[in-house]
Amino acid sequence: MIRRVTAHIRKELLLLLRDRAGLALLFGMPVALVCIMAVVQDAPFKDFTENRVKVLLLDHDGGGVGRGIREGLEQAGPFIVTDGTGSGLSDADLRDRVRRGEQQVGVIVPAGLSDLLADRSTHQVASYFDLTTGEGAGPDTANVVLVIDPTVKQAFRSLVAGALERVLAGLSAQRLLTDLARRMSEMTGDSVDAPRIQGSFIGVEQRLAAKDLAGEKVALDSTQHNVPAWTIFAMFFSVVLLAGNMVKERDSGCMTRLLTMPGTTTDRILGRLAAYLFVCMAQTLLLLLVGRFALPWIGLAPLRLSGPAMVLLLFVAAAVVGLAATSFGILIGSFTRTQQQSAVLGSTAVVILSAIGGIWVPLYIMPDAMQALGRLSPLNWSMEAFNAVLLRGGAWTDLLPYLLPLLVFTCGCIALSVFGERRVARR
Repeated sequence: MIRRVTAHIRKELLLLLRDRAGLALLFGMPVALVCIMAVVQDAPFKDFTENRVKVLLLDHDGGGVGRGIREGLEQAGPFIVTDGTGSGLSDADLRDRVRRGEQQVGVIVPAGLSDLLADRSTHQVASYFDLTTGEGAGPDTANVVLVIDPTVKQAFRSLVAGALERVLAGLSAQRLLTDLARRMSEMTGDSVDAPRIQGSFIGVEQRLAAKDLAGEKVALDSTQHNVPAWTIFAMFFSVVLLAGNMVKERDSGCMTRLLTMPGTTTDRILGRLAAYLFVCMAQTLLLLLVGRFALPWIGLAPLRLSGPAMVLLLFVAAAVVGLAATSFGILIGSFTRTQQQSAVLGSTAVVILSAIGGIWVPLYIMPDAMQALGRLSPLNWSMEAFNAVLLRGGAWTDLLPYLLPLLVFTCGCIALSVFGERRVARR
């Protein structure tokens, strides 16, 4: 049996080596996808502080609030503030510039805002000390107008609005402390200096829920997502070549000759499985090397691999994923009658399963219904297995919940393929 399986492995590899277009599909396409998609998705994976946001400020107030907003946004980090005050720019002009995309953000500070802040603070302090006077209603509030480019995503809008709200909260708190100090001075007759707000008394320490590997924040760059994602996609996309070769064997009469030779359907399937598993492991090795050494040449973060244990776990996960991908290709090839059918059905199935399985975009940003559907995709199990190693610093036990469904999927595909091959043999 071993000799027969070996002969089938050699046959499949010879077919691959003679098919240059097929080799380019299996190895050139995933390398291009990793490089292109890692570059395209690099910006969304970066912190907003690495990107400068253009802000056009129109200050009609001319007081402390206007100055405080400008200084606060400049100190916040990612903002480049351009002061359009005094240039003859109207509110309508500012909105039009932002609408056309010349500026990403516009901020309009209405006139009299500093006086309003002072009045509000004075009335607030008075309400603390003059409880019987009924004082403290204060004047109406006013709003700083924030104008945002309509093409900007919601997360970006929240970032800008949050930064502006923090600046205004700081200005309000500082003014209130100043008025409290003044009132204390009036009551005691001694000079009381207003304390300056230096920052929060309680800070935030961010930690990722994983081992020391996560201390390098490996989840924050596009390399760590795209290398495993497109490695998995490449493995499953080999269905196009594998199923096409199976149909070609039947159409050319090779299958008829194989059926006259000693051997069983299981021998043929094991030979294909072993040959394309070798291809999948070669794809994994190639793309890991690309992620580790080639992506830094184009300005991206290198793939982070921490020690031999991680590499071993990666190749164990890749072997199981490769088995699932290869068995799926054999299943498609067993039940399709023409090369067009195998190519269309195989490629369409892989694209759909990858789209819902978190290969293109992370599963957690999808709607709940799509997340539930995506968790049934073998490509999602594959992606989670790679993430368990690369991002979560997992061990063997962390891989089992994802590898076991893949092995069940593999066994199911092989069982159905045996049935399909035997049906073909009886024709």
